[in-house]
Order: sequence, then structure tokens, then C-alpha cells
Amino acid sequence: MAGSRRRGGKQPPRRRRPDKISAINFIERLPPDLLAEIHRHLTFLDRIAFALVVRRAVGHVLKPDTQPLLVLPSTASDEKATIVSIADHKRRSAAVPACDPAMRGHVVVGSSHGWLVTADARGALRLANPVTGAQADLPSVATIPLFVRTGMWLILDGDAFAQLRFGGPPPYVDDTTWGPTPPRSFSLTVEQLRQSFYRKVVLSTSPLSGSYAAMIVTTPFFGAPAFVTSEDPIWRFAPSREGVEDAIHHDGRFYSLTYSGLIEAWDRDDSGGFTSKVVAPRLIVARDDKRRKYLAVAPNGRFMVVLKEPMEVEVDKYRNRMWTCVFKVQMLDEVRQIWEEEPDIDDMAIFVGVNSSVCVSTTTGPGISPGCVYFTEDEIGKACLREETYNAYCDADDQLRRVGVYSFSKHRVDKIIMPEELPRWPLPAWFTPSAF
Repeated sequence: MAGSRRRGGKQPPRRRRPDKISAINFIERLPPDLLAEIHRHLTFLDRIAFALVVRRAVGHVLKPDTQPLLVLPSTASDEKATIVSIADHKRRSAAVPACDPAMRGHVVVGSSHGWLVTADARGALRLANPVTGAQADLPSVATIPLFVRTGMWLILDGDAFAQLRFGGPPPYVDDTTWGPTPPRSFSLTVEQLRQSFYRKVVLSTSPLSGSYAAMIVTTPFFGAPAFVTSEDPIWRFAPSREGVEDAIHHDGRFYSLTYSGLIEAWDRDDSGGFTSKVVAPRLIVARDDKRRKYLAVAPNGRFMVVLKEPMEVEVDKYRNRMWTCVFKVQMLDEVRQIWEEEPDIDDMAIFVGVNSSVCVSTTTGPGISPGCVYFTEDEIGKACLREETYNAYCDADDQLRRVGVYSFSKHRVDKIIMPEELPRWPLPAWFTPSAF
């Protein structure tokens, strides 16, 4: 009878199924031109996720994106870092493998050309591309000739440093940090470097180019920048009487902004060191202006300076106060050689923080709000102290300090990341993605 068992016979042996079925990723077999067509219809974050699925070299399938993204670095125990897109304020995010060791538990101290510069707990500087996963190392700052390393300590010769920075012996009557006579020496532990020495690190180009330079903007206490090149891997201080507050690399040169409002261009001399010359009139600020200043270049090539003024405002009838900030922008009129304060920045948006400041046009791509400054916390030392003395009552203030957006038309600061999405430490940073 059909379907009945055989009488008096054994059942035929069943074919044993393999314990594991190996999946075939058919997407991997797609030709490059078809992959490119698929990517044309995807957002940048979707392209990142797609590249991870395809398991191909990211550089072959990712197209450059001019819109800065936000990276939330991983902690020492996390295996993933988070990249956040603020396009249309949808706060879309993607988890990418943390570049180990360059991003796991490290603090971002710079962002240029799609690469992050990070510092670990002992001050070592590393480079990481959060999109491609590529990594590289920067030389140790212990290579600075004026530093003497003794165990975990770095001791800086104060007399030699002051003469290099100010271009001669004391007294330094104009200096407001040390007074007319500097200390004979400065001592830092390697653990203090990212809190008390680094303010920002700027790259000239991608380290994959084979020939690049890097510039350290030191904290206000030191003031003088330091430079290194791939051909000469020794950091060297450069003279800066008025102290460098911010810097960018633009059109083949490093440009810096002093605390007193001068823009300087830096060039490498015959000895291998870097020297500067003033290339613009002094900004319209008092010499003792305490506002944080950022240097940027508008899409039309004009220099611009963004001024950030933190403040506290009363938020209720009980006179509880909350942190906020206000931004102002001045732009250089190169023909008349004067600075002009701009009440609005029209269809531009500016991204400031530990990154090299970026100004983009909002007309070339959707998503970024015009007339806004997107900012992240960049006072690394102060943020580190707040983390060590964490107080839950300060959470609202700290969330707004870490990342926010200021609108010139609304004259207010808004959050762009939900509190539950924003880790207290390490600090977030802007970067413009690149596959190179």
C-alpha cells in the first residue's frame, strides 16, 4: 500500500543533516558597477552598514560625504563605536567596529580629513578612520627636545621653553599666564597629557597619503604649538608670543588664531621647524576676551571666526540656573582688510569642537539646518574633572555642554542627541567621513 511501511524490512537510513549550514552571501558576488548603483540610492549610514554586510574593502564602495557626522567613541569595554547622522534631525545612527586600540576608551583630541586623533590614558596619540577601520600612530610627545622623561614624568625646561615661545629672555610683560618670569620647569605625568597639554591636534591630510604633518594646539597654560611631519617624526615647539587658541589646515598651509585675535599662516623653514607670519588684521575683540574662539573658512574661501560665550540662565521661579551658550561670527573682508560681525550666517552651518572647524553650505545637501552652529564639548580637562566628580544633578547641564546646536534665528541652544544615547565619557566629536 502506498505510503505504508515495508513489512519485515528496515527503514532506509535517513540522510543526516549537517550540523551547520554555511550561508552564501550572494551580495558579495555582485559586480562593482551594480554595487555602485545600489549605493547611489542609500544614505551614508546605510552605505556603511551595507559595506559591513558585503565584507568588501569599505574604500571601494563608499563615496565621499561632505556632511559632518557625530562619533560617540566607545568605552574601554565596548567593541562598537556609534556614528550619528543629524540629517533632518532624525538622529539616525550606525554601530561600527571600534578601531582597537585607537578608539576603545580613548579621548578624541582632533578630527581632520575623516581621521580622528585620539589620546589614551597615558597620552599616546593614535589615528583612526572610524569608517574604514584604518589606524596609524603619531610619534610620542616625549620626542620634544625640551622634554626630559623620568619614569612616568615629563619635565619641561621652563626657561628654554619661554625663550622659544616668546623669542627672547624675560621679562614677558604682556603675558597673563605666567607673569613676567616663568617657572624654571613644568612637570606632567603621562596621565595628565590629555587633560593639561592637548587642546586639539590638526592633520594636514590623510596619513595614507604617505607625507603629512600634524600640529598640536596646546592648552592655554603652554600656548605654543608643536609640529611633526611623517618625514621627521620628532615633535618640535614653535614660537608663538600671543599663544595659539585654534588652528586649521587650509589650501596647503596651517593657519592659527591667537588668543588676542590674530590669524597666522605657518610654513616649514630650512631647519625643519615651523614659523608663522600674520596674514590678517586683529579680530574685533579685547585682548583679554575670554570667549572661546574657532577659526574656519567659509565655502567662498573667506576666513571666519566663531566666538562661543558660555553662560548660565535662570530657568524657573526658584532661580535655578542652567548652562547655555551664545555664538557670534565675524568674517574677514579681504579687500578692505577688516572684520565684520555677521548677525546671521544665512545658508551656512558651522561645526566646532575638538574637530578642525568646518563650515558647509546647506544648499548642496539636505538635512543640516541653515544658520546654525553645531558644537561639541572641547574643554577636555574640565570635562574629565566633571566626570571624576560626577553629580547626577548636573546631568542636564552636561548633556547640553557635550553636544548641541545653536540657531542664530531662534537665539537658543537645542539638544540634538537624546540623553539616553549620549555617554558621559569619552566626549563626542564631529568628523567628515572619508574612505581615504
